Amino acid sequence: MKRLLSALAAAGVSVAAGLSVAALPAAAGLSVAALPAAAGLSVAALPAAAGLSVAALPAAAGTADYILPQRWNDDYQPGLHCATPGETGAYVTATRRWFDQTDAASVANRNAEPIPVKQTVTQARTSTLQVSATVTPKGDIEKYLSSAYGFNYTRIVHWSLGQTVGPYQLPANKQGKLVWGFMMLDADVQDVRCSPDQSWQPVGQPYSVTTPESRYAELRLDDAPVFN
Repeated sequence: MKRLLSALAAAGVSVAAGLSVAALPAAAGLSVAALPAAAGLSVAALPAAAGLSVAALPAAAGTADYILPQRWNDDYQPGLHCATPGETGAYVTATRRWFDQTDAASVANRNAEPIPVKQTVTQARTSTLQVSATVTPKGDIEKYLSSAYGFNYTRIVHWSLGQTVGPYQLPANKQGKLVWGFMMLDADVQDVRCSPDQSWQPVGQPYSVTTPESRYAELRLDDAPVFN
């Protein structure tokens, strides 16, 4: 599972939307079945290039919450043992995961069979790490997030001019929107220092950060009459 997460993160893909990664099949050429809306679950639409196929989401799924990443360790947690007195670090706690939509394109299928739909990015977009108030983080927050949650967090994530969104399968006689932007993570941060008695102790007041986790895109279906 760790290798799977690392591979997807390296591809700039988020696997976080409303479904635990543990629920994904382990076999090669992964496929996620469509989930009933009554289950209250949503599935991130993953690019075909990642080797994953996901059903298109109804438009209402765009309002769904996204599950937080699973913590891998308790490194730097205040009160726990540390090895080197004077060493500094930061204890990070994810609080919210959300989709920052930057662009959308309408799509429609008037055929009797599903068709692939995609969009070329015509305006470059950039998302960067943001820190609350006037706090200057002691160290690289993205490094501590990567260590705690296993994704390859970086300070800056881009959608570049000419990149392709999709393709995604649009069902027959349906219309909808391709939406894209960035999967974002909010987190609380507490700077710490290793004390002489070798325990992590808080330094200063806690603060919050918002960081881009990855590029993200999905196909949302709209309610529409059947085309003749």
